[in-house]
Amino acid sequence: MRRVISVILALSFFFIAVFAGYHLIREHRERQESADSYSDLEELISFPEVPPFEDTDETDSTESGETEPAPAGPEVDFTELTSINGDCVAWIYIEGTAVNYPVVQGSDNSYYLKHLFNGKWNSAGCIFLDSRVSEDISDRHSIIYGHHMKDGTMFSGLTKYKKQSYYEEHPVGLLITPDCTYRIEFFAGYVASVEDPSWKTKFESDADFEAWIKGAQKRSWFTSPLSPAVTEKIITLSTCSYEFENARYVLHGIVRELNAAAD
Repeated sequence: MRRVISVILALSFFFIAVFAGYHLIREHRERQESADSYSDLEELISFPEVPPFEDTDETDSTESGETEPAPAGPEVDFTELTSINGDCVAWIYIEGTAVNYPVVQGSDNSYYLKHLFNGKWNSAGCIFLDSRVSEDISDRHSIIYGHHMKDGTMFSGLTKYKKQSYYEEHPVGLLITPDCTYRIEFFAGYVASVEDPSWKTKFESDADFEAWIKGAQKRSWFTSPLSPAVTEKIITLSTCSYEFENARYVLHGIVRELNAAAD
């Protein structure tokens, strides 16, 4: 009887090891497939040499008194991107981080959790805009989601904003759309429960929106000198965090137009 039990246990451990090994191999393959697919897409964004951004309220002028043109920002080949995937609405980039991805918007918030930009099933998914908001970032509050991948890709780096020093090193991001380039100026970041109003997209009044903004500022794990006006647009980057079940890390930023595409 003991021999039978020993054989059963040995077989059980064997099948568990095989099952675990299979999942590890599949996970590794999916990560590599995801990395390769986005590596190819990075060829569709270019970074012309432009003057660095300056935080100033004053307008820079040339010696002749003419106003200097605004920095052009990265250039994205949306014609090629949309030929691959018609759901592509933007490109998000945070200098000095792994965040450098196209942004899609599906008909719901489920499909791109498990599908790559090319439409192939993959647990790494896509960076995607909330299906409840306008694709042109015209709403008061827009949300972009991305997985927290173990290999540091997608939106996993957002949780580094839990530290003040990281925020100070990476205080801004860029969101490029076919019609405009926006600067995202981060002003708050914190761990939230999925039950929190952090992903609220509809506000009853200016007072309601202002209260939401102030609530985000109070919860922030880093200190920012920025204080958004109720008339400004906010974008939130959201990813998983692991302090408790269903924890998320949200990073809020003010959306400011850098330049508009020429007609």
